[in-house]
Amino acid sequence: MKPLLFVCLYICCRSVVKGQDFNIPAKETYSAASIARYVQSNFKSDPEKLHAIYSWIITNIRYDKDSMYPINWSLEHEEKISATLRRRRGVCENYATLFADIALKSGFPSFAVSGYTRQHGSVNRAGHSWCAVYLRQQWFLCDPTWDIGNSGNTRYFLITPAEFIESHIPFDPLWQLLEYPLTEHEFDQGFSYSKKDSHFFNFADSVKAFLQLDSLQQLEASTRRVKQAGIGSQRQKDWLAYNQMKIAGIYGEKDMNLYNEAVADLNKANSIFNNYVQYRNSRFIPARPDNEIEGLLDPIALLISGALKKLEQMGKAVENFQYDTGTIKDRFTFLSGRVQEQQSFLKRYLETSVAERERLFYK
Repeated sequence: MKPLLFVCLYICCRSVVKGQDFNIPAKETYSAASIARYVQSNFKSDPEKLHAIYSWIITNIRYDKDSMYPINWSLEHEEKISATLRRRRGVCENYATLFADIALKSGFPSFAVSGYTRQHGSVNRAGHSWCAVYLRQQWFLCDPTWDIGNSGNTRYFLITPAEFIESHIPFDPLWQLLEYPLTEHEFDQGFSYSKKDSHFFNFADSVKAFLQLDSLQQLEASTRRVKQAGIGSQRQKDWLAYNQMKIAGIYGEKDMNLYNEAVADLNKANSIFNNYVQYRNSRFIPARPDNEIEGLLDPIALLISGALKKLEQMGKAVENFQYDTGTIKDRFTFLSGRVQEQQSFLKRYLETSVAERERLFYK
C-alpha cells in the first residue's frame, strides 16, 4: 500500500468511531460469541465493530491485580475468557486476550501479544499484554489496558506499528509488525523506528504463516524466534521460562491423552480376549463358521500394536515422569503371550476334523 493511501486509511479508522454509541445490551455480554454476534449484527463498518468491542471492554472490565492468578493460572483459553466475562475484572492479559478473542470471533484476525513497555521516558521492567488486529489489509495494535475508562477518547486503539513501537515492544519480534524490527537494546535506549539498510523482515507473510499454526506450534515458533534474536535480559528469560512451562503443559496433556488411549486399548483387548475365553470354555457353542472363529483374536494384535506406538510417542519433547509406561507395556506383553497360545490352539482346532474337535477341549 502506498504511504498516502495508508495514512488516509489510518485517519479514517481513527475518526469514524468518534461520536458513535457503542452500548451492548447486558444480556449479550456473558460470552465472547454473543458479543461478536451482536457486534456483527448492529454495527456497519469494520472500524465501528472493533471500537464497539474495545469500548465495551475498557468500560466494563475492571482492572484488578487480585484477579491475576484466579483468572489466568492454569486455565484453558476459553475458560479464561469465560472467567473474565463472568467476574468483570482482570489484568492486562485478560483485556488483551478478551479483545483479541471477540475480534477473532467477529471475523478480524487478531492475536494477544506479550512484551514490556516504556512510559514517561523510562522502561517498565514488568511484563505487559496488548493485542494486534487486522483491519482493511493492515495490521494495527491496541492496548485496552492503557485506555481503561477512555472509551470516548481512546489513545491506544488502532495504532500503527511504527507508532506503537515507541512505547511497546513484544518479546517475540514478529509482533512488532515492522519490516525492520528494533532490537531490545534499541528500544531500551529510546531509539525511534526508522527503515534500515539491512535485516529486512517480511513480517506479513510470517504472521500469516504463524496464525495457521496450532497453539503448541505457535509457542515453539515464538520461542525459537526469541532465542535467535538473543536473550538480553532477565525479563526475556522469564518470558521464555513461562513459554516453556506452557509448552511442557501441552506436551504433558498430550502424554496423558496418549496414555489414557493406550489403557483404553488394553482394556478393549482384554475384553475381546475374555469373551474369546468364555466362548472357548463353552466349546465354541453356539457354533460359528470356521472363518469367524479363526478371526476372533485378530483385533487384539491391532490394538496392541496401536497402543505401543502411542506409548512410544510419550516423553519425546518433555521427559515423562508421571506415567508408568513400563508396567502397561508388560501387561501388553503378557496378553500377547496368552493370545499366541490361543492362536496355536485355534490352528490345531481348525486343522482337526469336525468329528475330532471335541476332544481338544479336554486336553
